[in-house]
Amino acid sequence: MKRKLLPRADYPPFRSRKREDLLFLAGGAALGAAAGFLFFRTGKALLLMIPGAYGALRFFRRRTEGRNRLKMNRELRDYLLSVISFLRAGLALENAMIGAAGEIRTMYGPDSMMGREADRMSREVSLKTPPERIWHSFGERTGLEDGVQLARIFLIAKRQGGDYLPVLKAFVRLMDARSEVRREITALMAGQRLEYSIMCLVPAGMLLFLNISSPEMTQILYEGIGRLIMAGILILYLLAFLWGDRILEKSYGQ
Repeated sequence: MKRKLLPRADYPPFRSRKREDLLFLAGGAALGAAAGFLFFRTGKALLLMIPGAYGALRFFRRRTEGRNRLKMNRELRDYLLSVISFLRAGLALENAMIGAAGEIRTMYGPDSMMGREADRMSREVSLKTPPERIWHSFGERTGLEDGVQLARIFLIAKRQGGDYLPVLKAFVRLMDARSEVRREITALMAGQRLEYSIMCLVPAGMLLFLNISSPEMTQILYEGIGRLIMAGILILYLLAFLWGDRILEKSYGQ
């Protein structure tokens, strides 16, 4: 599969907004310019604003998509809880989904991710679309694993007599258990990320301190072959940052 230069989420609501993209670009450009001046001390190094902006946009777009996926999962859980409450009241599944759509709009607003999806599902219910097909479409559209699993659950429950209440309750309990594990992982990861951020700032901070306190000691690094050495150090610095971030993601499943 061909990789995109600037990846965007396949599901539009997961994407960062244009205003966020502009902030990412501005922050990355400022960071690139600062790194260029710190490591090369020349105006030409301001050209690093371009790769800095590009790298920041890639990095933070991925982070934004991850946050929006988690938000969508929380909204989905609350939607399912509303469906369960209507099923307990004796409503049919189709009417429960329509009623839950109204509650989720009240809870999160009509423009929320799940609010729009709930409205769409309500329209599909009105067109007599089977629930398992509705949820399968939801899973394919959003790319959420829970959506695909819900389609299977509704299909199995339909084949077993249409008793959706117990399987939905079990599924929500599973979602709660996974959310609890995710919260614990996030708490552990927060401490590790803080340590990692400090470690990343230490080399640049030491170089900045030496430049301010003893510029004559670092002058050789900005002349002749010293600039090639600084270029190599900067590349290693960036690779170490990316490698450390990837290790944290893989270690904690984030």
